Amino acid sequence: MLKIETGELKGRTVDTVPDPRTRYTSAIIRRSLANMVDFEGKTCLDVCAGSGIVGVEMLSNGARHVTFVDVSGLSISTIKRNIKKLGLEEKVDIKRIDARRFLESYAGVFDIIYSDPPYELGIVNEIASRVHNVMADNSIFILQCSKREKPSESVIEKLRVVKEKDYGDTLLIFFKKA
Repeated sequence: MLKIETGELKGRTVDTVPDPRTRYTSAIIRRSLANMVDFEGKTCLDVCAGSGIVGVEMLSNGARHVTFVDVSGLSISTIKRNIKKLGLEEKVDIKRIDARRFLESYAGVFDIIYSDPPYELGIVNEIASRVHNVMADNSIFILQCSKREKPSESVIEKLRVVKEKDYGDTLLIFFKKA
């Protein structure tokens, strides 16, 4: 179980994905996100969503709608269970698709995009190079990644870094469109 850290759902819990390979965004990072980003009324995307805890925190802090994307069937069933338990069905879309394919094929845009791809699988650069496809001019893309996998400058040529926060081995990098 993970506890919702902020907003109107603070203190409620969500189930974790029954897969030991799933890594969760820490409570410290989720609280920091809520303090740094205004989710009120925004349309958000949680890419590589896992249990959906970050997207749930977005909804708890006023997001109008969240789309959850993950390729894992276990993650998708966990997200669906968590959303139902919290009564948030009307505010979400849940997509079982590879993040890279979603970012290449989705026709709309989001105000806030958050991605916490699995570490050490080499997909951080692939997500960072495609995310501009779902960004409006004023969108924010927040990438959580290992310091060892920080996207290279050539990969993020369509983005510009506006803020970077260090949490031990983890980086939160905030981007706008270039």
